[in-house]
Amino acid sequence: MDNIQPLDLPGARGKVEIENAQGILYKIHYNGEVIRRRKGAWAVPLRNGKTGALRSRGIIPGFQSLYFEGEKVFQMGAHVGLAEKIAMFVPLLLVVFLPFGLILALALFFLGIPAVKNLQMPRGLRIALPIINTLAGGLIMLLIS
Repeated sequence: MDNIQPLDLPGARGKVEIENAQGILYKIHYNGEVIRRRKGAWAVPLRNGKTGALRSRGIIPGFQSLYFEGEKVFQMGAHVGLAEKIAMFVPLLLVVFLPFGLILALALFFLGIPAVKNLQMPRGLRIALPIINTLAGGLIMLLIS
């Protein structure tokens, strides 16, 4: 798969990778197999026979940071600038201006995350797309109601 990126974890015995780092939901692989998160961390075997903890921190889906033994090893969406992140939150304005805008706002917010993180789109389009989608969705909601 081309959507898998290796993680450089110091002292890890096998190969640790992250799948779908450019999306919202992601998986951690150890030697090609998906490992489950337990007690807030993924257990990664170390060369010295012990087990290390890979943890994720962050509130915004798709923009978390991964920490291994307290050291930051990966930042999802590190290439996304501040303007794109601000534009990503524009759909939440529908909650204020439209009745029943919460459902549409959440849908547009979560659909905007992969678009904002997509490096194949020009930066201007990554900024404009959530704004255009919010205006179109708000206009449709107004016309329906």
